[in-house]
Amino acid sequence: MKTIALLLSALLLSCAARAEPANRLDQILARGSVRVAITSDYKPFSYRDPAGGAYEGSDAELAGMLARSLGVKLEWVATSWPTLMDDFADNKFDIAVGGISISLERQKRALFSIPYLRDGKTPITRCENLARFQSLEQIDRPEVRLVVNPGGTNERFARANASHARLAVHPDNVTIFDEIVAGRADLMITDAVEARLQQRLRPQLCAVHPEAPFDFSEKAFLLPRDVIWKAWVDQWLHQSIENGSVRRVQDKWLAWPWSKGAALAGPDALLALMDERLALMPDVARYKWNSQAAVEDLPRERLIIAALARQAAEAGVPAAWAESFFKAQIEAAKTVQRDLFERWRQQKAGRFEQVPDLARELRPRLDALTPLLLKALTQNWAALSDPAQRAQWSAAAQARLPAAAWGAAAAQATAPLTDGSASASGR
Repeated sequence: MKTIALLLSALLLSCAARAEPANRLDQILARGSVRVAITSDYKPFSYRDPAGGAYEGSDAELAGMLARSLGVKLEWVATSWPTLMDDFADNKFDIAVGGISISLERQKRALFSIPYLRDGKTPITRCENLARFQSLEQIDRPEVRLVVNPGGTNERFARANASHARLAVHPDNVTIFDEIVAGRADLMITDAVEARLQQRLRPQLCAVHPEAPFDFSEKAFLLPRDVIWKAWVDQWLHQSIENGSVRRVQDKWLAWPWSKGAALAGPDALLALMDERLALMPDVARYKWNSQAAVEDLPRERLIIAALARQAAEAGVPAAWAESFFKAQIEAAKTVQRDLFERWRQQKAGRFEQVPDLARELRPRLDALTPLLLKALTQNWAALSDPAQRAQWSAAAQARLPAAAWGAAAAQATAPLTDGSASASGR
């Protein structure tokens, strides 16, 4: 009887083992979704759009690519730098992304993927203070006001290397750089990639020697202690690095205008939204190339333009001018796609890998930009329709063209701002 009981016990254990996947990869495939933890405050890696609630950034896009390669649904799990490792311990996610630095302290409790970016800590300060904060010796002084965000490697580095400075913890990593702009702090020490981005977004700030940071660090994905799951993620990431996908995504988000959370008054705000829309077109083109879909969909375009013209008229912008403006944005988008199609035909390009889905990912982003463009037109209509201010808007639009990734398309998109039609509509 004892032998039979032991055999039954072994059989039950065997059945249980077959019912419950033995490793994280099999669990994800059986579940049909991958739980991805992400922070929402670390551009260019991760950011949550306050208008639409969507996660954006290079790591957010890479997570979508990873889920598509697995053939499963992506399930976001919100986390933060102070709670990241506690959320890990509570098994709230299968993988964490968002510009996570590899550290020995985190490595005690978790695994990391292979690194996808080399980085290091460097200061960012107002440009007039650039010479003041070249070294840690210059920073580690009682009169220096050093601001940090809580819970991550920035705070740990500051406390370890600038203990004599006046350290202020600012809880919001999105607005922390405004503390320096406003003069309430002298500088922050952060990753060089973030310092480079923030100096572009805030012209008053300058990154201090980002090409030669104070230390060495690497970015990677945070993983549970499961070697099979890690092996799959590592292989996927290795292939994505080698085929250029990771670099393409990173370059895209480093150049992203990041204007959705900004004020919409003035030429720069409207032009940034227009740039942001054009920046999505290479991915739209790749999707259409893969699916052999047509660039143009005239019935859909007419419906969209007519609806926007009606909404604009209700908000005080002449319908005819709004129609010409939004038609220009659509025509510019098609120009980008056609130019790419022609280039790929000449190159005899094949199918593109890791392309965002048009219906599930790209159109929602475009749809989120459309009301912002309409709102920007509404807020700026008094200036746009004023002949006395036409030169300012035209100059701002023209100044943007030489740096535009798609010159002809950018010229099409900005034409309504430079041809005087807005002023004529306002009379």
